[in-house]
Amino acid sequence: MAATLYYVRPGDTLSGIARRFGVSAEAIAVQNIICNPNLIFIGEVLLIPDPGLALPRVGASPYYVVRPGDTLWCLANAFGTTVSILAANNNIADPNLILAGQEILILGERPDPQELNRIWQTLGGWPSCDEIPPISIYGIYYSGSFAWEALGAAAVPYLLGLLNHSCNIVRIYTVISFARLARNGRVRAALALLADDPDATVRQLVPLALRRIALGEEGRRNVHLAMSDITLLAGPDLGSASIILPIGTEVAVLRWHIPSPTGEEGPRGGIQIYDRVRVLGTGRVGFVPRVGFNEIPFV
Repeated sequence: MAATLYYVRPGDTLSGIARRFGVSAEAIAVQNIICNPNLIFIGEVLLIPDPGLALPRVGASPYYVVRPGDTLWCLANAFGTTVSILAANNNIADPNLILAGQEILILGERPDPQELNRIWQTLGGWPSCDEIPPISIYGIYYSGSFAWEALGAAAVPYLLGLLNHSCNIVRIYTVISFARLARNGRVRAALALLADDPDATVRQLVPLALRRIALGEEGRRNVHLAMSDITLLAGPDLGSASIILPIGTEVAVLRWHIPSPTGEEGPRGGIQIYDRVRVLGTGRVGFVPRVGFNEIPFV
């Protein structure tokens, strides 16, 4: 059993592709979150579902790149949330106005900054920094970094207070959260003070966060940076040809969250997920495998 990754060609229609593969156009639209089935585009990647292989939807998290024909109502319905929550978490003033190519953070609820701060400050109830297991680091800090992003400017005072936390995990994900926010204010000066942090990962992340803030000021929030050396694959297959992208490589994500068409297992179980990216320095397009608990290796 295997799904098929299909690249849209000139003259293609969704109904024509569906007939070719013996599936319904609706099934393809649902699998790929296509709000308007009359709008598909040359070069676009579609995952053609196989009824015998249950795969998560393409484009589903943590961000979604808006396609022509999308509406916030359609996306809220697809992601099991509401228009008001999507609009609030993405600082969208007019829910009727979203633009093709815009990157939307997908979060099903509106975070409470005080509660989020309490959990981060207290290590989620773990007695010490060294005792926090990887699954809790994922649930509290990795996932929480997107919650801080959703809060926008309201997150900044809390995150500034977390920069000096004694636990290096808290400091690491605070810097990552600032990178996701891509806001300045007092942030740049506070981050600069961490250039001599005792933790090497914190020191490594600071220039990435500062660069992401600069990109945000330029209106280029959809540009992401590799947080470490990462693998760029020719296809969504761990055995395909690959190159290494060094830390700090800037990419634009063309499509988030593409499940392995063959059902490859991820590093901690479940389906291996990829993100399709274009490397800005070279124009090269490929697939980056997610790591850990389905984590993106970008800020």
